[in-house]
Amino acid sequence: AFVVAPKASLPYADASQYMGLFNATNDGNDTNHVFAVELDTIRSTELNDMDDNHVGIDINSLASIDSSRAGYWDEKYNFKNLTLISRRRMQVWVDYDGRTHQIDVTMAPFRKDKPRKPLVSAVRDLSPILFQDMFVGFSSATGSFMSEHYVLGWSFGVNGKAPPLALSELPKLPRSGPTKIQRFYKNGMPLISLLLIPLLFIILVILLVRFIVGRRRKFAEELEDWETEFATTRLKFKDLYHATKGFKEKGLLGSGGFGSVYKGVMPKTKKKIAVKRVSNESRQGLKEFLSEIVSIGRM
Repeated sequence: AFVVAPKASLPYADASQYMGLFNATNDGNDTNHVFAVELDTIRSTELNDMDDNHVGIDINSLASIDSSRAGYWDEKYNFKNLTLISRRRMQVWVDYDGRTHQIDVTMAPFRKDKPRKPLVSAVRDLSPILFQDMFVGFSSATGSFMSEHYVLGWSFGVNGKAPPLALSELPKLPRSGPTKIQRFYKNGMPLISLLLIPLLFIILVILLVRFIVGRRRKFAEELEDWETEFATTRLKFKDLYHATKGFKEKGLLGSGGFGSVYKGVMPKTKKKIAVKRVSNESRQGLKEFLSEIVSIGRM
């Protein structure tokens, strides 16, 4: 509520009801000397409020002397509704003429010009209500739940119009509720997780199968015809690979035109060995290779 009151604070007001202006015992007392314009979002059967989204003119009581649904009259004098709890910025003008005793309350959406026709009007002499010195401000009640009220800018004038507000410089309403990222993590992530878990499982299975197949291919043994005739001792390539730790450069003993020789240790017997690995570019023919195999086999 916009309030004109005799004190800067109203210590006897109910903080959870009566707009923070009155209480159950003093509501309606002429000694309150309070003028207010309420922007109410709660229906009150006791005060005969017309609905839960209304604007009213109050004098010493929350039983409004006149009220209307929140809204405004456009240029063609068609009534347009405004929802007070829509979290949309709105404008409100409160005018009082001390000579004619005319009270006008006008509303409009943000950045709209002031409508020609007021939303609520009443004729009431406020001189018995207002002292020479009064306080002007805002008051609210939180009710039984947490509520938030935002006044983004206001101005006040005596003996003339209030200074206009620079609408472009007014702040926006604070963010309410979770952000888009928070909503995504709350709503989207569980769905994505349900989709990702089976997908990741399938990918892991494919990678595991590829690893096993690749490993088997890498260490696959192929017995050639000459081996049965000339090779007296045959070692598995897998054992030689592990013995030389993958034929790493660290274990290289030497290299020549026919290939490279690596040192190693057999995994099971722990015997030191030297392994000749023929390169693809070797100039050694099959005949020379077999002669070497036979010679080594006799040593």
